[in-house]
Amino acid sequence: MILSVVSGKGGVGKTFTSINLATILSDIGNKVLVVDTNFTSPTVATHFGVTPDSHTIDEALAKGTYNPMDLIWVHPAGFHFVTPSFNMVALDDQALNTIFEMLRPLFSNYDVVILDGPAGVGRDVYYTIMNSDAALIVANPNYPSLFNALKTHYFAKSLGKMVPGAVLNMYRKNSISPEEASNILELPLLAVIPEDPNVKDALQHGQPLVKYKPESPAAKGLYDLAEALTGKKIRRKARSGGSIWEKIKEFLFS
Repeated sequence: MILSVVSGKGGVGKTFTSINLATILSDIGNKVLVVDTNFTSPTVATHFGVTPDSHTIDEALAKGTYNPMDLIWVHPAGFHFVTPSFNMVALDDQALNTIFEMLRPLFSNYDVVILDGPAGVGRDVYYTIMNSDAALIVANPNYPSLFNALKTHYFAKSLGKMVPGAVLNMYRKNSISPEEASNILELPLLAVIPEDPNVKDALQHGQPLVKYKPESPAAKGLYDLAEALTGKKIRRKARSGGSIWEKIKEFLFS
């Protein structure tokens, strides 16, 4: 299953969501790959304090012939990731198409592939969503974020992709309510992740929140998301193993 994680605006928590979801799914025995498709402003590696300048997407693109397995970085949390370097510039359609043709042979090696997308509805978002099976929308509880996320929802639907729901991230008291957010997005909320100081602490330590503080309020919201996507309780089974691939397929495609 290939899931794109997208939004209408930057800074809403797409990478935070992607990395922590990948960690949870890895913990229960799945092979998970995260691909940073924010090609000109990559963020996945920076969450771990890494800025790769080799074994990157743009290095492979420049060489033309490249073993896709050489692009794999392994995170201590258990999942793998692929990233561009910080040297990549704006890409045209031919380059974007070439990148996904280059990456596609990797996808079959994994139970779950998460495409951590850029913001907006530009051509890089188009290729990200088109190369996924379903799109997960991430938004913050404010009107600009929600209405831009609605636009991304419509965009994904126009491309024929399933949108199982949305994540409301950085929720706090006196902000737009989850009910209103769901109505604006025209989607069910799969998780409401509260504003939580542990998120910043985990980032400063270069760790996924669900590893750094698994009982924190935001981590519990992330487990809600994983449980909503898989259709099963996994919070207490994070170290027990067992594949959830069939459950994900059942949820997304039934």
